[in-house]
Amino acid sequence: MKQILKTELSRAIKNRGMLLALTIGIGIALVHAVHVMLPAYYVNLEIDFERYPILYPAIVADTWLAGNEFALESFLYFLVLPLLAVLPFGTSYFSDKENGFLKSLYMRVSRKDYLLAKYAAAFVSGGVASVVPLIVNLLCALTLLPNLRPEIVMPHNIISAANLFYKIYYANPMLYIFIFLCIDFMAGGIFACMALACSYLSDYKIIIAICPFFIQLILHVGSSMLMKLDYSSVYFLEAGYGIRAPLVAILCMILGLGLPFTVFVKKGEKEDVF
Repeated sequence: MKQILKTELSRAIKNRGMLLALTIGIGIALVHAVHVMLPAYYVNLEIDFERYPILYPAIVADTWLAGNEFALESFLYFLVLPLLAVLPFGTSYFSDKENGFLKSLYMRVSRKDYLLAKYAAAFVSGGVASVVPLIVNLLCALTLLPNLRPEIVMPHNIISAANLFYKIYYANPMLYIFIFLCIDFMAGGIFACMALACSYLSDYKIIIAICPFFIQLILHVGSSMLMKLDYSSVYFLEAGYGIRAPLVAILCMILGLGLPFTVFVKKGEKEDVF
């Protein structure tokens, strides 16, 4: 089990899909830095905050890519997050089966060990592809903007007492950011594993790859039509929007972790690949 896990993790991280996902994600992160952070940096330099104490500078916590839901780049990043998460390794099971690699592998390792290793590697790859661009953007924010506590009276985003972890946000914004990086890592892993579970649904790789994106899109459109944006992962994965419906977010995480795992492993153990 240890050897196959090591092999699958290496394949998950060192491939063109990961490079492409990071290139796209970091590209969005850098565009956001130029479009949002640089103007905020120059505004901070121009305003005399001692003369106008009612004004508050743009800070890291409410300006970075996931810190303010009003930026177009923020919405775009979390909208396409399922695609970025799937690119590195989400369709690898389908590829292994299609090119015959799975047949030779099953002669050397047990199916269950391979499926568990595949699932773990896909989860890690999806998480890495999801949070690395966010970390790059956060480092840009720490370079350009002051890392102060957010203003409670006139905040630059919509974090309030209705949000989960709001006390942490106003007391220790970096801890709040770290919590959401962990949540986004888990979400990226879930999206990648959803693609694995969808490997049995189609004979076309592209359909498997976009399944998680369309599932999120359907849920987002449905939430928007019902005026329940708090239920959309496009929003509750953003630190600047926050989690306002904790039960919905927790339910999505539990189902996202358990259902793909059950489908992928149980179906994979019985599937005929020979």
